[in-house]
Amino acid sequence: MNAVCNFRKCVTIRLITAFCAALLSATAALAATEVYRWTDENGVVHFVDTPPGDTETQRLEIDEAYRPGTTGAYPAPGDTTTGDGDAPASLADQRREKIKEAHEKRRTEAAERERLCALHRQRLQQVEPVRRVLYTDENGDTVRMDDDERMALVEESKNYLSRNCD
Repeated sequence: MNAVCNFRKCVTIRLITAFCAALLSATAALAATEVYRWTDENGVVHFVDTPPGDTETQRLEIDEAYRPGTTGAYPAPGDTTTGDGDAPASLADQRREKIKEAHEKRRTEAAERERLCALHRQRLQQVEPVRRVLYTDENGDTVRMDDDERMALVEESKNYLSRNCD
């Protein structure tokens, strides 16, 4: 019987100790919204929740800190505002947008370059092997291209293809 009482006391003490530890950690999480900023001798800026004793610190007020049980501290996925509805997107979102725009610009430029490469390849297939090239001018008349014009077009297309196409 004595052993059972000692066991119950031991369990009770451990439960009380665990409860107190949980309570202290919850209190510490609530108190962690205080942030201090300080700079060390190397110029490195530190942000901590407890100020160092021998260094000049600046206490920062943080309104949007996460507190257990609160909602709205973190934006929903895909939300580009910072929480109050009309604030600008974060720097990371702005950077992502710039990267996306640059990627789209490169994609558009590559498509245009590929279109021009296809046109120059087609021109070479049509003009290079044939000595007599006929075309319709702006008046609707069929005209024969002279050899100097034909060779200039061939040279222009070859130069473009060598500079811009695979």
